[in-house]
Amino acid sequence: PTGAGKSTLISAVTGFAARDVGSVVLDGQPVDRLSPSSRARRGLRRTFQTTSIASELTQEEYLAIVAGRRLPEEESAEVLRFFGCPPGEVPVSILDAGTRRLLDVAAAIAARPKVALLDEPGAGQSAAESLRLGRRLAQVPARFGVSILLVEHDMDLVRAACGQVTVLDFGHVIASGPTLDVLDAPAVRAAYLGTLLEETS
Repeated sequence: PTGAGKSTLISAVTGFAARDVGSVVLDGQPVDRLSPSSRARRGLRRTFQTTSIASELTQEEYLAIVAGRRLPEEESAEVLRFFGCPPGEVPVSILDAGTRRLLDVAAAIAARPKVALLDEPGAGQSAAESLRLGRRLAQVPARFGVSILLVEHDMDLVRAACGQVTVLDFGHVIASGPTLDVLDAPAVRAAYLGTLLEETS
């Protein structure tokens, strides 16, 4: 639910926020003391809820900047096509908000990190587009070799993308396990029902 601490978790893992307890370990190595940029070089990449991409860039230029290397044209084209983005030479300035979100996700995956942490990638997408994105994200580990940690409110996207989910409520884990089992758990339904009631009252 909103305010559960999901984005804060991503920020703590990637070094953009201090952690109070616990540790961050990647491939058996602690990364707690590393800066966000050092963690990114080790293989932790993230997207943000608010997309901010320089409009003077083309899509392929943006992919190269995020990846930190010049991408072969075929590689750039593949990841853009996979996420439903226009061809790489298309400038960011003419993309709508939803497509910019997809470009942001595509860039995170193009960097080929060990783990991509995606913060509400379904924002700005229609219901059909969001479901399509979820199905694409489910294919990312096998196709691109990138594990995904997804923060998302859209339950249809979550069902399509995730085999395992963990639900936070005000910073506490209230359920974790196979997606369909967790989303049907009484504690999870109560947490979401309470959120919906607050939003509509």
